[in-house]
Amino acid sequence: MPVRLDNSAVTTSLEALPGWIGDADRIRLEILVDGDEATALVDEVMREADAMDHHPVVEHGPGSTIFTVWTHSAGGVTELDVELARRISSILRSAGVSF
Repeated sequence: MPVRLDNSAVTTSLEALPGWIGDADRIRLEILVDGDEATALVDEVMREADAMDHHPVVEHGPGSTIFTVWTHSAGGVTELDVELARRISSILRSAGVSF
């Protein structure tokens, strides 16, 4: 079972993940993309998440999409979440999304 990170470890990890915010409970990234572009990006993120067998919560609002990540079984953020955040960021950067 993945081990929950403490706030210090999460803060250190987030320093290498521009745009991501959070603490030991959850980390999240909001991008200013919606509509068909957001759908295509979320589809790509979910394919990567399926490969990891670890999935973000995705919320669509007017003009924005939010990715929230944590490990339910650990009750907070683990290394698995940090890796998923890295992969989400990579997908978004490859698509030209700034955050």
